[in-house]
Amino acid sequence: MTLEGSVVRISDIIAYIGRDIEDAIIVGTIKREDVPQSITKVLGNTNAQIVNNLIMDVIENSIDKPYLKYSDDVFEAMIELKKWNYENIYNSKEARKNLDVLEKAFYDLFYFYLDRVDNRKYIDIDDNMTASDKVLFEFINNKTDEYKEKTDIRRIIIDYISGQTDKFFLKECRKNLKGFTI
Repeated sequence: MTLEGSVVRISDIIAYIGRDIEDAIIVGTIKREDVPQSITKVLGNTNAQIVNNLIMDVIENSIDKPYLKYSDDVFEAMIELKKWNYENIYNSKEARKNLDVLEKAFYDLFYFYLDRVDNRKYIDIDDNMTASDKVLFEFINNKTDEYKEKTDIRRIIIDYISGQTDKFFLKECRKNLKGFTI
């Protein structure tokens, strides 16, 4: 993996690992005190603390090196937290209860977007468009000509959906899919 690719991967982990805990607390899947002390004593127990500690540690341990590195204790705590999140959040009964609804929503939103672009890869944005259309079309228009010419419009829409945050995805579903509720 390139250094740039490593930065992207580490940034992705930093962005979601603590955020998922906060989201799970909000929906009642876990309580903050459920997170093991072996993790919280190293990384903290809030998203802000986890993000800060992960960023500071990778910076401190990567300076003057041709690679990115965490200290051993932070790396071990991060791996333990990822495993804990899978066991207690992602694979929880609470998380899985809406799986069928979300799977259908992914398909429905895909076909909604496909209908909106109508196989066009170059789209003029105007004031009469919905905010949802503007964001979708800006995504498409900001891609390189080579990407648009070589990539099927269905793949472009899949790329668009895969880059959405959970919050944005749910907002798009509520706004554009009749009868969608979660």
